[in-house]
Amino acid sequence: MGAVYSTRGMAYQKRGENDQALADFDQAIKLDPKNAISLRSRGDFYQAQGDYERALQDYNQAIAIAPKSADIFVQRGNTYMLKDDAMHAFPDYDQAIALNPKLATAYASRGEAFRVQDEPDRAIADFDLALKLEPKFAPALVSRGLAAEDKGDFPRAITDFSAAIRLDPKMVNAYDERARAFEQIGAHDKALADVAEAIKLDPANPDLHKLR
Repeated sequence: MGAVYSTRGMAYQKRGENDQALADFDQAIKLDPKNAISLRSRGDFYQAQGDYERALQDYNQAIAIAPKSADIFVQRGNTYMLKDDAMHAFPDYDQAIALNPKLATAYASRGEAFRVQDEPDRAIADFDLALKLEPKFAPALVSRGLAAEDKGDFPRAITDFSAAIRLDPKMVNAYDERARAFEQIGAHDKALADVAEAIKLDPANPDLHKLR
């Protein structure tokens, strides 16, 4: 029954019914306190709500129960990064990769950590590995494009943003980022077209889709 409550909690979370989701996660853990999946699910919920300390508590417990779960290490690392704590995030990503060298999300997450730490070359190397494992990993393409932008390589960035859009034509941030890259190389008309597409896809947030 614990697994049933956990699964229903995830369904509630996807629907934005957060009170019901948390109640189900709590019940799942009450019924089966040693279920690492339920703890990870509640940790994911807390992370999404911005309650990083509670998320870390759940991930810590989940890892103690399932120390070979690479996915949980990635999620804990992501939570540390959300807390601007790269010192603890990198060991978690490294451990995830050691446990599962074919886990694309681990390389992509570590790559993003390198990128925000102003190490674009190391970031690109990790995004390359993630995309080698999962060539259709659109978010990794966007992140690699951003790392290329950090190096001033706007044509390469545009190539990655365009590849992401081909994989996911509704990926709003890919249009936003490509628009800014187009603007950097003087392709103003193309930049405006991408901004217009981003606004079309996400009309509720037009202020987010601007050239800057």
